[in-house]
Amino acid sequence: MASVSVRDIKVSFGPISVIEHLDLEVEKGEFVVLLGASGCGKSTLLNSIAGLQDISEGQIWIDGKNVTWAEPSERGIGMVFQSYALYPRMTVRGNLSFGLRMARVNTSEIQERVTRAATMLRIGDLLDRRPASLSGGQRQRVAIGRALVRDVNVFLFDEPLSNLDAKLRTELRVELKRLHKELGATMIFVTHDQVEAMTLADRIGVMHRGVVQQFDTPDEIYRRPANRFVAGFVGSPTMNFIPGTISTNSGRTSLML
Repeated sequence: MASVSVRDIKVSFGPISVIEHLDLEVEKGEFVVLLGASGCGKSTLLNSIAGLQDISEGQIWIDGKNVTWAEPSERGIGMVFQSYALYPRMTVRGNLSFGLRMARVNTSEIQERVTRAATMLRIGDLLDRRPASLSGGQRQRVAIGRALVRDVNVFLFDEPLSNLDAKLRTELRVELKRLHKELGATMIFVTHDQVEAMTLADRIGVMHRGVVQQFDTPDEIYRRPANRFVAGFVGSPTMNFIPGTISTNSGRTSLML
């Protein structure tokens, strides 16, 4: 059974259709990356799965439940945004525990979840500090921790590393992969950075104009692109295209190599 199943969804903003007839099946425990340029629909798809964006048609299932019209809090997901969105007047401990306190989770359970998340993310010594005194990497760890304490099976990441410098991005990519192996949870990660996609993903969904052009392993996408768009988008430097013809006994056929 798929952990996240997106079934023939359509997302429109007024007369403009952003996603049309899109299907996606994410297996339990899989790390899937949605890769594409800005405006391709990847964040819209993620927000639709999270319940932050209404869909016009289709269905979304999470862990065997139809959550198409369920509230975000009822979908059993944890989400990490591009901006850290931390409460500046709260300590790290307060930021991690805030959602649980609002959900009226008992105090001992909150303490246990916060301690576990802080240990996983190696921020146990930062619990009494405020966001202003943290580095960018530390703030992003806190933002990830806020999702981890929810104790869910599906995590959604909307370009969480894009505000960090190159060194920190590399370090946090390693941390995210370690977390995925440790938790065994399903993770869906949005990025425009193909290096992030190739290093993190079990499978990559390459998106263009609201359509998943290819959904496969990093190796297959790199070596056997499904179409010219994928071939030109993935790889650095990009693939060269040369016009040519193939001569056969029955005549000539034009093609692009």
